Amino acid sequence: MKKSLLAATVASLCLPSFASFASFAADTTSDDVMVVTANRFEQPITSVLAPFNVVTRQDIDKVQAKTLTEVLSLLPGVQITQNGGRGQSSSIFVRGANSDQVLVLVDGIRMARSVAGNVDFNQIPLTQVQRIEFTRGARAAIYGSEAIGGVINIITLTGTDTPSKTKLDLGIGSHNYQEANVSGAYKIGDNSVLQVAAGYENDKGYNVHPQPGLNDGDKHGFDSRNASLALHHQFTDQISGFVATRWYKNHSQYDGSSVYSGHQYVRSETEFNDYSAGLKYAQDSYKSSLIFDYQKQDNLDLIDKTNVVNRKDQYHQRNVQWHNQYQLLSTLSVSGGIDWRQEQWNDLTGFAGNKERDNTGYYAIGLWDYSPISIETSVRLDDNQQYGTHSTYNIAGGWYLNDNIQLRGSYGTAFKAPNLYQLYVKSAWSTGNPNLNPETSKNIDVSLHADYDIASVAVTAYQMRIDDLIAYVGGTPSYDNVKGESKIKGVEVEADFDTGIITHQLNFDFKDPRDSEGQQLIRREKFSFKWVGTASYGDLDTAVTYQYHGKRPDISDTELSAYDTWDIALTYWLQPKLALKGRVANLLNEDYETAGGYVMPGRTYYTSINYQF
Repeated sequence: MKKSLLAATVASLCLPSFASFASFAADTTSDDVMVVTANRFEQPITSVLAPFNVVTRQDIDKVQAKTLTEVLSLLPGVQITQNGGRGQSSSIFVRGANSDQVLVLVDGIRMARSVAGNVDFNQIPLTQVQRIEFTRGARAAIYGSEAIGGVINIITLTGTDTPSKTKLDLGIGSHNYQEANVSGAYKIGDNSVLQVAAGYENDKGYNVHPQPGLNDGDKHGFDSRNASLALHHQFTDQISGFVATRWYKNHSQYDGSSVYSGHQYVRSETEFNDYSAGLKYAQDSYKSSLIFDYQKQDNLDLIDKTNVVNRKDQYHQRNVQWHNQYQLLSTLSVSGGIDWRQEQWNDLTGFAGNKERDNTGYYAIGLWDYSPISIETSVRLDDNQQYGTHSTYNIAGGWYLNDNIQLRGSYGTAFKAPNLYQLYVKSAWSTGNPNLNPETSKNIDVSLHADYDIASVAVTAYQMRIDDLIAYVGGTPSYDNVKGESKIKGVEVEADFDTGIITHQLNFDFKDPRDSEGQQLIRREKFSFKWVGTASYGDLDTAVTYQYHGKRPDISDTELSAYDTWDIALTYWLQPKLALKGRVANLLNEDYETAGGYVMPGRTYYTSINYQF
């Protein structure tokens, strides 16, 4: 408590001296912001009826985040757990839903990692990210399986209207941290843009899972190399297209030591390749897009010194999407399309063999906007090779009570097919269960949004009812469906407001996540509070963030303590195109864990220089 008061005093002394503020994800309140993730077509954010947030590249740069998990942790309804520092296994809970009940897209395409479970955000290079769009609530009627708690769309591609620019970052930090990143967009003639990015990152790390007498002196670090290349071309006034590729290769170390296995220092390697191409057509009231994508990820874990293979597998995913939109009237638009994907998991150790399946989805969306009332409907049919057909639907409505206040409500259904890992894995610590049933859910949201010149506030109440929740049963060890209905209900509060020259962006999250037996879900908190502020005064920019997370149960009937953290980032512009940056994460050196036995980093320092031309 004393540490929190001290930090609050520091913030109150520093922040008022700045002349202007721009809050984290502040674009969410602008009429000019166009988004694509809510309904798979471009629309003003003010017309979206689901809770929605946008994080821009500028937002990421201001808080000087090093990982996607740091960025996402600041968003409403999001809770991150991680087995220690950079590169360690992490999970994301949105509104208390399981981490594999959150659909993760990159440029609108499902990540291949979901073939065998949730996406590890630590593995996605932040240097390639241009924008993040985040919507909460069931969106399975639009996107299909996994979209129970929400959808995160990580956007790396720009477009043909991007101006030429180059950005270079060089930095160092605690734990012998080093980074070097370069990115650029370049006009080629009048109709083409070449987009490039490349980066290197190295962190020697620390002992994330200290066990006296077993792993004394160990350090668990991370290094990454990444590159991306895309060419955008405007063929005619109506037709545009792109081709793109992304690659990264990561190395990390983690601890597998225990009193049973002895000392195990595990070296992990992940290599990812993505190839995509697309065409867009727009003529009068009709728009259409066609996208092809192929992803491959190779994974290898070796126990140090012995070089015994702990894991060796591959994920493959092929995806085709065809989306169409037609503006029937000024107040009515309809859209729909087909998406097909083939997912494949190859266990190269030979225990589980090669497993694959196809899924084809057909969907239709209608949006009627006749002020002061808006109505949005969607319906989808998924034909899964293993589980047959599943239909889902969503209906939402909005009503402007006056020019500034809107009441919104929605009801939607969702389902999630078991992933291939849950079905077929065979290892020393887990066995798949081919008899698993898909999870199904019913979601309801009611929210009130007030938007004034001096402040904007949103209050959302929600409830999720999930049947056949898939859980890991440690004693078996295997996966099984939890009988009965698990319930998660909660209230989210978001606010942006000014006090004098200071602008604040904050959110509260109150929830009650329980399984069918009434027990609080593992590692799910009941309360969190987050505050973010960014400021500029002359040549100095600053960002201050604060997070509080309540206590929550962990495995083996243990409990994780509540914790709070402060971060501060400063940017000083030496010249209009040259900036010196500094950041202190966990400013007050809070001692905490988000997964039992895995200590999170203490106070860490980063400094970098940024040149834009």
